[in-house]
Amino acid sequence: METENITKDLSVLVVDDHPLYRNGIKRILNNIDFVTKCDEAENGRDCIEKLKQTHYDIILLDLQMPEMDGVEAAALIKKDFPRSKIIILTMSDSKRQMIELLDMGVLGYVLKSTDELELTEAILRVSEGVQYLSKEVDDVWTRFLGNKSKFERNYNKNEKVDLSEREKEIIRMICKQMSSQEIADKLSLSNNTVKTHRNHIMKKLETDNVVGIAIYAVRAGIFVP
Repeated sequence: METENITKDLSVLVVDDHPLYRNGIKRILNNIDFVTKCDEAENGRDCIEKLKQTHYDIILLDLQMPEMDGVEAAALIKKDFPRSKIIILTMSDSKRQMIELLDMGVLGYVLKSTDELELTEAILRVSEGVQYLSKEVDDVWTRFLGNKSKFERNYNKNEKVDLSEREKEIIRMICKQMSSQEIADKLSLSNNTVKTHRNHIMKKLETDNVVGIAIYAVRAGIFVP
């Protein structure tokens, strides 16, 4: 992935209870041109205290930490600091935790076995409001969405939201984890036009994130995982 021409100024908070791992991640982030600020926190409680003082665009959040773990911290961040986007960066491959966090609205979930290229890609996509999942996590989430659409009975298909064919096309691309720029290139549209469509879609679906779009798309039969 080429990053030289990306014009972003992102602030990142690395939350992990192992100092050596935090330092390693910070060294990687310091080499990414569009990450202009990188701080660290040693657990969930420390993360929340730092967010009370400073806004961070991206939170790289471990799960297994003392005092306050990543699941509890993620819930508080979503509630009290919704502008900050969360990427879970963990060794845990617990399917229950993955589903709980993604259903909560966490946009990124990457295992610590990742490399520098994937981490950079995850930060960039999540900063644009696009869900990014490691392949192992994506497989679990896709199966969950499929099962949820089969067994959830409180959704009435006769009450579908009125969406244009263009909006449905964009929804399918969002569900495939394509960024706004990738969608724009595919449809020969401007990036701003795609972002306008995304905003209209979220307003119609009464959601503020791509997880809500994906769940609706599966329920309504617009996208088949």
